[in-house]
Amino acid sequence: MSERAFFFALILFTVVSCSNEERTQQQAEPNRQQIKEQMVRVNKVQTYNEESQIQDFLERYKYPVKTTDTGLRYYIYKRTEGLQPGAHSIVKIDYSVKLLDGTVCYSSDSTGALEFQIGKTDLPVGLQEGMQLMRVGEQAVFITPSKLGYGLTGDGAEIPPNAVLYYNVKLLAVVKK
Repeated sequence: MSERAFFFALILFTVVSCSNEERTQQQAEPNRQQIKEQMVRVNKVQTYNEESQIQDFLERYKYPVKTTDTGLRYYIYKRTEGLQPGAHSIVKIDYSVKLLDGTVCYSSDSTGALEFQIGKTDLPVGLQEGMQLMRVGEQAVFITPSKLGYGLTGDGAEIPPNAVLYYNVKLLAVVKK
């Protein structure tokens, strides 16, 4: 259903942008407001659908997650006293990222460990936020709504549009704090 909401918004945008150019600015103003209201409704439906998917997933797997202000769900299931990365730390992780149906999108098993700088990368903000909650040696699960992942477009390869992502991560090292 989330794809349907996306396509509905796309069709709505196309229809409105193809409208008659002869309309005056005064006539166009109400249509802009209608478009804005329609996009807000589409966004609310998308958010509701994702929240339902996440709740179903959490009920199925019984993860005792915590939720951040941004909507990231996380569960650190192996704790340590290791170093905690900061906002611009360079970290090295083992990971897998899946869709909620279990489809593996990416994994360090096939790509090797991932090293990146928090806040200075095009990796999803949900992953970067989650890394700052961990310590070296810890293992965690992150569940990110699409707004914290790859959003409306997906990544153009393995992750589809509007995908809720499930990460399993081990923080191997803080290379530079």
